Amino acid sequence: MLSIENSVETINLLDVTPFDWDVVYSFGPYTPKEDIYKTVGYKWDTISETVNEGMNQIVFLNDGKVVCYFYGYPESNGYGISFESENYKDAGYMLYIKDDLNFQVERRDSVVYLRN
Repeated sequence: MLSIENSVETINLLDVTPFDWDVVYSFGPYTPKEDIYKTVGYKWDTISETVNEGMNQIVFLNDGKVVCYFYGYPESNGYGISFESENYKDAGYMLYIKDDLNFQVERRDSVVYLRN
């Protein structure tokens, strides 16, 4: 995501994810780990809970397994993804690979934000 050119205003999420995935989840601030595990149907050790507004909690899965997970402040990571969708399961919004994956690219203080 950090390599998105400055002139780009919209981008497909598939173009900035260099791994195979079939569903991505976005969880709101303060979502407990157990709710995330229940929602994605998979437990892994390196999960952290977001503790403040504005933090990302994004989980990409492929065939039911976590292939990418990131959390934290976009300002710390250098990028952020924000989305809501009509697909909501237990504690998080979901996007499937067949959904509209076009995101607006915004830049602020050298941070790249993708918003749908």
